[in-house]
Amino acid sequence: MPRSEDRVLAIDLARGLAVLFMVWIHVLITFSTPQVMHSPFGTIIEFLGGPPAAPVFMALMGASFYYSRHTDFRAGVLRGVRIIALGYVLNFLRGVLPIVLVGKLSPAAYAAIPPDVADCVEAFLELDILQFAGLALIVMAVIRQIRVNKYLLLAAAVAIAVVAPLLWGIGTGVPVLDRLLDLLWGDKPSPVPAVGNFVSFPFFPWFAFVLAGMVFGNTLTKSDDIDRTFRRAGAIGLAIIVAGLAITTVHPDRQTTDYYHSGPWAIAQMTGIVFVVLLLCNVAIRHIRPNPAFETLFYWSRNVNTIYLIQWVLIMWVADFALGFAAVSYGATVGIMAAMVIASHGINALYLRLRRSGAPLPRNSAVR
Repeated sequence: MPRSEDRVLAIDLARGLAVLFMVWIHVLITFSTPQVMHSPFGTIIEFLGGPPAAPVFMALMGASFYYSRHTDFRAGVLRGVRIIALGYVLNFLRGVLPIVLVGKLSPAAYAAIPPDVADCVEAFLELDILQFAGLALIVMAVIRQIRVNKYLLLAAAVAIAVVAPLLWGIGTGVPVLDRLLDLLWGDKPSPVPAVGNFVSFPFFPWFAFVLAGMVFGNTLTKSDDIDRTFRRAGAIGLAIIVAGLAITTVHPDRQTTDYYHSGPWAIAQMTGIVFVVLLLCNVAIRHIRPNPAFETLFYWSRNVNTIYLIQWVLIMWVADFALGFAAVSYGATVGIMAAMVIASHGINALYLRLRRSGAPLPRNSAVR
């Protein structure tokens, strides 16, 4: 039987690549002109920043559930609450604070900021991946507590993907309550690429990826042949992709309103891509010798939360104070992508060094 470390390496490789693609797509949607975004280059980056990024994060959060040493129910719930709170800290640092400062220091730069981005209330209340991840961790703690069978988890994933489109945008007319419901099924489109939707990761349908990952993780921990398990998952994923392509080609309008609000077959198709990515990562671990690139990706995987915060803060401050939104060409886009990856890596390394030195800094609580 293969060593358990190999399983973690395949998962970490996929998560590390997702971090890279995440930075690239955030740079593209924030800085690039529409011509760059809609070019073949932009389409490739948009794909890499789609199924191989956020859905991979969600699925691997579910898969890592079975490897986690944190099994206490109360601790799991509190961890979820902390992640949700961290999401609002990020909203303040990347949204509210730079908007307020640029408004005071450079009225001309402030006037160039898109209205949706410059709205401090919406910037603070925007629901993003950390709010979703925190809620998902709380629900996962409940699942662990009541010990739900993996086949029920799979059925729940299908049910969430099917029911989600019926729920999007439902509200009560009570603003405070509707803000809470947004976390479950909100749908508030924005014309600004950097915002996209004020509810980026509603629980319905995104928790379907977590549940699919939990099913995979449960199977993986009980496997006596990890390579065969990855091959089977990849084959199932490929079959789902083919079926999803057929359905979404015939009925494209029924499957998605935007990337964050995808219909059941689009969700299934992205899940299939996740499984194929995991298979490819396992093949890479088996057949490519250890190298600095792999070590860097593993590092990003282990530090996903802090790197996520760092890159978003850097991107939004540079956009607000210097480069503006949707304004740069191909060459500048590639340069900013490289610069953001390097800067995020370096700042995270500095953070870790300060933490090891005994400075009173918060710990990296990666969603794993």
